[in-house]
Amino acid sequence: MKIIIVGGGKVGYTLAQHLVTEDHDIVLIDDDTDVLNHADETLDIMCIKGNGASVEILKEAGVDETDLLIAVTNGDELNMICCVIGKKLGAKHTVARIRNTDYSNEYKMLKQELELDMVINPEMESANEITRMLQFTSAANVETFANNMLEMVEFRVLESDTILNIKLMDLTKQLPSKVLFCGVKRDKEITIPKGNFSFKENDLVYVIGEKKDISHFFSFLGRSSQKAKNVIIIGGSRIAIYLSWMLEDIGMHVKIIELSKERCLLLSEILNDTLIICGDGTDQEVLDNENIQTADAIVTLTDMDEENLISSLYAHQCGVPKVILKINRHNYIPIIKKLGLDSIISPKFSTSNNILRYVRALVNSQGIAVEKLYKILDDEAEVAEFTAKNSPDLLNIKLKDLNLKSDVLIAALVRNKKIIIPYGDDFIKEGDKVIVVTKTGFITDLNEILEI
Repeated sequence: MKIIIVGGGKVGYTLAQHLVTEDHDIVLIDDDTDVLNHADETLDIMCIKGNGASVEILKEAGVDETDLLIAVTNGDELNMICCVIGKKLGAKHTVARIRNTDYSNEYKMLKQELELDMVINPEMESANEITRMLQFTSAANVETFANNMLEMVEFRVLESDTILNIKLMDLTKQLPSKVLFCGVKRDKEITIPKGNFSFKENDLVYVIGEKKDISHFFSFLGRSSQKAKNVIIIGGSRIAIYLSWMLEDIGMHVKIIELSKERCLLLSEILNDTLIICGDGTDQEVLDNENIQTADAIVTLTDMDEENLISSLYAHQCGVPKVILKINRHNYIPIIKKLGLDSIISPKFSTSNNILRYVRALVNSQGIAVEKLYKILDDEAEVAEFTAKNSPDLLNIKLKDLNLKSDVLIAALVRNKKIIIPYGDDFIKEGDKVIVVTKTGFITDLNEILEI
């Protein structure tokens, strides 16, 4: 596919980085020379300097032959204008990043009136992600599939966990609920575990199942499956606003610590049931005065990675059960995890995953296209959701008889709103939702899980 990306910031660059590995023809437009030079030196893409809303610039980029135009500049209105003009000039599909909270209830209208094929809001997506984590405090990260019927959770194996040094084939007989282990990272090695696999302390594990079954599994481990009730947010960012709205709706008590007095006034006008504290969230005295030790969860959402890390480390040291921090720089993440902080969110990667899913669906609109995509284990494995149809090589054949590619796992099936954690004698029927884990590289079609 030919894809134009307008805006070479964090999201635009990350997106180009992923899409170019999937053999798409990428053109990046930005008016910042340094941004373009960095992209040109590190990625095999075409770079054009200029305003992405300019007719001449879009024509130079070949918009009339473009399959997809993605506008992810820092300006919502500029992104909308780019998409409108791009569509008029011949772009087949358009995606706009729209972040301002003023537009949060208007996405449906904007899509219709401006003919946008997709609207993406990184801050709202991040707030949704954090909300899921706060409802399952024992998990480092939580992702949902099949219309939220299935949950995939990430956790790190502790010395006290009951699954240590037990072969997976024996462990499944002891479990109180039906869950499936999707992937494990041990040191730098990624594994899709088989029957002889045994867990060790500090393994990073992904497990999938129904919410109630995941809760039973964590109880089996000896961990709490309760959701947080009292949450402190450090930094009054856009994510903090969306998150507070979501947490207020589900009955959590929320407190925001924000340094800017002007921002505090704005937050107090927007958020009715959230307590706003004007103070420095990296100041130990401020945190102690706000009884950080009694909080169920701390979420650090300032614009500075270093400030988020300092506040998070102090909260972790104080024994706060759940600590979530926002990080923009991907190279910080391995270091942060070594410090014992596993619950990390990155708006640019959430956005990139959502757009990647949309791109793959476009690529394979005639086949069995990916409906949801989630990268796990430091982007070295993927979980994808499909709906099975028109595939005689896959349907009604026992899974143990399918010639699956190595390092491909069928993690779950959803049939008539019923979850099936599959074993060898199960099979895929037409219309099933199929959740696939792979570390063999990206897949755009369900049929690609088979060895040719």
